Amino acid sequence: MKISYNWLKEYVNFYLSPHELADKLTNVGLVVADIQTVDDDFCLEVEVTSNRPDCLGIIGIGREVVALGGGCLHLPETSVESVNKEISKFVNVLVDDPILCPSYTARVVQHITVEPSPEWMQKRLKCIGLRPVNNIVDITNYVMTETGQPLHAFDLDKLSDKKIIVRKAMSGEEIVAINGARRALFHDMLVIADSKRPIAIAGVMGGKETEVSDSTRNILLECAQFEPRQVRRTSKALGITSDSSYRFERGIDPEGIDYASRRVASLIKEYGGGEVASGVIDIRSGRCETKKITLRMERLHKVLGIEIKRDIASDILKRLQFNILNEETGFKPVSTFVDVEVPSFRGDVYREIDLIEEVARIYGYNHIPTKTSISVRGSIKSKYENVEDCICQYLIGLGYYEVKTFSIVDTSPLQSVNLWSDRGGIDIVNPLRQEESRLRTCLLPSLIDAKRYNVNHGIEQVRMFEVAKVYLAGDKLPLEKTCLSILADTDFLTLKGIVQSSLLNLGIFSRCEWSVFSEPRLFVDERAARIQLGDMTIGYIGEASKELGFKTSPCMVELDM
Repeated sequence: MKISYNWLKEYVNFYLSPHELADKLTNVGLVVADIQTVDDDFCLEVEVTSNRPDCLGIIGIGREVVALGGGCLHLPETSVESVNKEISKFVNVLVDDPILCPSYTARVVQHITVEPSPEWMQKRLKCIGLRPVNNIVDITNYVMTETGQPLHAFDLDKLSDKKIIVRKAMSGEEIVAINGARRALFHDMLVIADSKRPIAIAGVMGGKETEVSDSTRNILLECAQFEPRQVRRTSKALGITSDSSYRFERGIDPEGIDYASRRVASLIKEYGGGEVASGVIDIRSGRCETKKITLRMERLHKVLGIEIKRDIASDILKRLQFNILNEETGFKPVSTFVDVEVPSFRGDVYREIDLIEEVARIYGYNHIPTKTSISVRGSIKSKYENVEDCICQYLIGLGYYEVKTFSIVDTSPLQSVNLWSDRGGIDIVNPLRQEESRLRTCLLPSLIDAKRYNVNHGIEQVRMFEVAKVYLAGDKLPLEKTCLSILADTDFLTLKGIVQSSLLNLGIFSRCEWSVFSEPRLFVDERAARIQLGDMTIGYIGEASKELGFKTSPCMVELDM
């Protein structure tokens, strides 16, 4: 976002040079990427993170400057003198979908004169890269840049039946946007419509048919809140982006809508003439609840590693316009905590750790000492982990390569093999791709795919193994089983000897029984065996089926670890 240095100084008393201001803002998380001189002003390009939409306006940046010790924030006056003509006589507003449009505010201004905006306003808009159009459009852009709240002006006389309906688009509808782009609309898109057709894409861009022109005399000023995900989906689907959609996608301050509406009406009356109809149409699905959070000093000290006094932490939060609540209590001394009411424009703050971050960044990370040495406690491997390491090192010593394959597989017959359960596999509810829609129930199909990959790249002889989990359906929750799988271009007896040696090292070889096993999707019939320890199956071994299409005859093993 680009901001004007002189514009910012109009709202906050500070004595920092543009470069000093840039350094200060960067240190608190608002990175100033560039500073350019524009006439007698400076343009600062601030990189605003997606969780700080409150800083997408000059006033929001001003709050940060105040928190850095820049004095007080002076908000512009918004007094609106209206005539004795009720707004309800000029327009009727209906919001069909209050979830996608929680708040919609409309004002009417009559008998305006569309002309170039004042030179000082054009100068400020040019400084931040906006092209002046006319006084009405420029004022809406000016207030948007000032407050962070997008606004739009409709030519009231071009509205059919003087109606505004916030609804979903209907099948077959299309719109020509202000930028001249014609777009077909889909049924899940929110639009602003009159009684006949869509006149704006909600939160994205207004329509060409009802835009303000030189002949416009009466306007309707829209100031609203739209659901961020809806705006993002619509903007992406239509391939249309704007300064408005950029802000709506990140969320706006619902309590700042009325201020922005009054501000734009007062500026239009001052620089566009005309009469403001009395009253305002304000449709809301409900007021946003005020968030209250308790910041414990003990927690603050533990997270930051330093002791910040309660009055310092409280002062920082006050400068950020957090409201410090009544601290009178008979249960705990006030020095141990701060009760905070979060302002509506800080939607990113809803946990105690968020308050700690706010205190830390304004206090200054450079004031938190760096420890040169940190004690590290070594972990002790479990007996199971030691056994796994021994087997892996044994196989590596024999010249085998350890591989890692994906746990998410397709639903092909081979990948559907389940050596460990009679139940089916576990399907993923919303897979990104059909080829990755199920959790694997057996490791060997993945090694078979790895063997095919090597063969396709000219490597016929392979020796590989993998230790990983398979996922089996359970009575209530899925079961995870760690398995060892081996695939090697060697004869059956050699691989059997490796398995027997491993079982011998584990001390269970003498108690294991081997029996003939059949799984034609994996093994040659009567060339495979099941390995059992008492009543428990602990593994399978066999020669790879000819149906797998290998020129060689690899042998395979899968063991329950």
